[in-house]
Amino acid sequence: MPSGTVINSVEDTVAVILKIIETAKHDIVFLLPPSLFSIAGTYNTVQRAKPFIDKGGVLRGITVISRENIEEVRMRLDIGVDMRHSDHVHEVFMVVGDKQSSVSVLNIGAEAYTLETPVVAYWSEDPTYAEYLLASFETAWSQAVPAEERIQVLLEQRYQRADQ
Repeated sequence: MPSGTVINSVEDTVAVILKIIETAKHDIVFLLPPSLFSIAGTYNTVQRAKPFIDKGGVLRGITVISRENIEEVRMRLDIGVDMRHSDHVHEVFMVVGDKQSSVSVLNIGAEAYTLETPVVAYWSEDPTYAEYLLASFETAWSQAVPAEERIQVLLEQRYQRADQ
């Protein structure tokens, strides 16, 4: 079992996500449910990620893209985040930086996350554990839809409703 730290709050999990964003040099991947994606956005993750991307870092992420979070997704696309959409409910959500630092949370059936939602998160600096998470991420990535395609579908649906 890799050595790491168990975290029991969404707020502390977001703090670890911010640390990964601020310390990564090469690549970051994330797989987040939309509610946690929104919470992370309130902590200026876009502004914190921009210098990482500007220095050549690669940031890829998967979330559920809906009408409610199109603008949040677009803000990330605008700074160079490669985003994809997945309707699948993933059992684990995660952030992995530089194939070493990671935080992962077992989804215990929460419909939506708030800062008060109890979680069991695992923060690790073990590259073996990070590789395990990355393999799960890459599988989800290969099955996910590029963000621009998903946004286009949502906009077409909105226009179709307006015409009716």
